[in-house]
Amino acid sequence: MDGAFSDVVARDRMVRANSGRWRPDAVFARGESALLRVPRGGACMVVGVGDVGEVVQLVEDHAADLAGAEFLILPYGTLHAHPGRVEAALGVEPLGAWEWMWCRTAPAVQPGEEHVVPLAHRSAAEIDALVEAANPSTHVRGDSSVVWWGYERAGELLGVCGLTLPRPGLERENGLVLAGLGVHPDARRQGIGAAMMAAITRWGIEQYGIVHYGVWLDNAAALRIYRRLGYNAGAWVQSYTRR
Repeated sequence: MDGAFSDVVARDRMVRANSGRWRPDAVFARGESALLRVPRGGACMVVGVGDVGEVVQLVEDHAADLAGAEFLILPYGTLHAHPGRVEAALGVEPLGAWEWMWCRTAPAVQPGEEHVVPLAHRSAAEIDALVEAANPSTHVRGDSSVVWWGYERAGELLGVCGLTLPRPGLERENGLVLAGLGVHPDARRQGIGAAMMAAITRWGIEQYGIVHYGVWLDNAAALRIYRRLGYNAGAWVQSYTRR
């Protein structure tokens, strides 16, 4: 299995950047495509890479091995090219499509970056309250392994972003993962999101060499900002979740 996982890591940039977090207990391959079964608590998540048709066939062929999967990350197109097949095989439903983005070049300095700081001095309750207001659906909400940074002005917390640090020994290979970026509804359209993303990205590149982030495809405004800051499109993804 280690060899099969190494093959996927070698040919897929998204898996390579997440290889420290996505440690599969099984790999199912078909042609140049593969499914990773990644333990997640008492259940699992599934990551698929390669040809859309091959990935869907792998899901159907190994449905018994993937029983109980709570979250799936599959190539974009599985939902539209093969409607209903993944859902029927695993009892899941589409969650949304997103773009996995990555950056290795420090972005230009943005106005307001002086307000972006680590939030070690803030209580978990304060951070949770801002996340609830700014981005309540983020998958890193309540995750104790996430380090939170934020945007503070005049003593008020107006924005947050969660950072997942790479595993020791994989710093340059995996880099820094960002998630859960959100700005309080009353403070939006003030450049706060761009300031947080620029400052944190620059710090992450200095520390680890690469920063990556997933953005919903229907969030056109955010995608424009991140591309302007130097982020590259790495993969388009369709996600599914347990009903």
